[in-house]
Amino acid sequence: MPKKNFSLEKSFKRLEEILTNLESGEVELENSIGLFEEAMKLSGECQKQLEVLEKRVKILVTKDGDEYIEEDLQEQKIS
Repeated sequence: MPKKNFSLEKSFKRLEEILTNLESGEVELENSIGLFEEAMKLSGECQKQLEVLEKRVKILVTKDGDEYIEEDLQEQKIS
């Protein structure tokens, strides 16, 4: 489970910063490896958070008039 104060937006911004630094070619090898390790950790945390959010995504579907049910997004069929 991702950290409670985890922010996808901040993590994505940090990943972009790391990518920019690595692509610049101006970072020494040892620092590049450290940045790569940080990016891999952030990427894993982002993936976990996205999986949690995906499970929470629900679609309300009308069934029998006024009764509503929730279905997982992946179960919903597109007509």
